[in-house]
Amino acid sequence: MKKGILFLILFLSGCTYRNPLEKADFRFQTLVVPPYVLSGWYRISKQGEPLTVYVEGYEVPPSATVREQAVKDKGGNVAYIARPCQYFQTSVCAKEISSIESDRIVLKGIEQLKKKAATNEVTVKGIK
Repeated sequence: MKKGILFLILFLSGCTYRNPLEKADFRFQTLVVPPYVLSGWYRISKQGEPLTVYVEGYEVPPSATVREQAVKDKGGNVAYIARPCQYFQTSVCAKEISSIESDRIVLKGIEQLKKKAATNEVTVKGIK
């Protein structure tokens, strides 16, 4: 019986999902752009230096390619940001968001990441 429980615990622990960004030492941050909440991950090691931000496209589920590009980027300041309603669903997510509005919200989220990196120099990649 004990072996069966141990096997079950080991099996289930192998099934846990870990975001590839977390594996690459990115830190998670919620970016509040009322009334939306965006998911952001960042790796900032060089305050004041340029920031490269990878932005998810419009497809759901999120593209592993955009996340993989962020993970592979060896720059000192790298971030990944999701689109509105992609990970956090709020009551406003019930209505459709135009691509222009989505871009505006994401840009406000990027402003928060710029402050974290103490930079005004940003390169944005991955927008469709």
